Amino acid sequence: MTEQLLNKEVIGQAIGRIPSGVFIITAQQGDQKIGMMGSWVAQAGFEPPCVSVAIHPDREIYKAIEESGHFSINVLSNENMNLMKAFSRYSPEQFNEVAHTVSESGIVLDEAVAVMHCKVVCKCDTTEHHLFIGEVIDAAYLNHEQAPMVHLRKSGFNY
Repeated sequence: MTEQLLNKEVIGQAIGRIPSGVFIITAQQGDQKIGMMGSWVAQAGFEPPCVSVAIHPDREIYKAIEESGHFSINVLSNENMNLMKAFSRYSPEQFNEVAHTVSESGIVLDEAVAVMHCKVVCKCDTTEHHLFIGEVIDAAYLNHEQAPMVHLRKSGFNY
C-alpha cells in the first residue's frame, strides 16, 4: 500500500470520528415541500444565532433553498427511524405519511426533538458540497423527553 493511499485511509477514519447529529432539512419551492436527511449541520455563530448545513447541488432541496432563501433543520432522535426512512431518498410523496406542520417559518416534523427555521445569510461553494449559513429566525423544542441522535461514520469519505 502506498503512503498516499494509507494517509487517505487514515484521514478518512479520523474525519469519520467527528460526531454529528442526524437531521431532516426541509424547504419549500412554491407549494412543493422537500426534505432531505443530513448530518453535516453545525452551529456557526451566537449573534445573530446561526447554523450551517452542507448540501450537494444535485439534491432536490438545494434549488428550493437557493430560490426561497429559507430552510428548516429538524433534529432527530433514536426514536425517529420512521423519519430517517421517509427522507433517506427524495420522493414527491415523502411528506404524505409523516406528521408535519407547515408554518410561516417553515416545515416542522412533529416527532422531531427540535426544529430551527433559518434565513440564508451566506453560501459558500468551495467543495462538492455547498455550505449554507442560516440565521435562526424561529425555533421550537418539541419532544423534551428525547435526546438528539449522535452519528459516527466509518470513513469521512462517504455517508
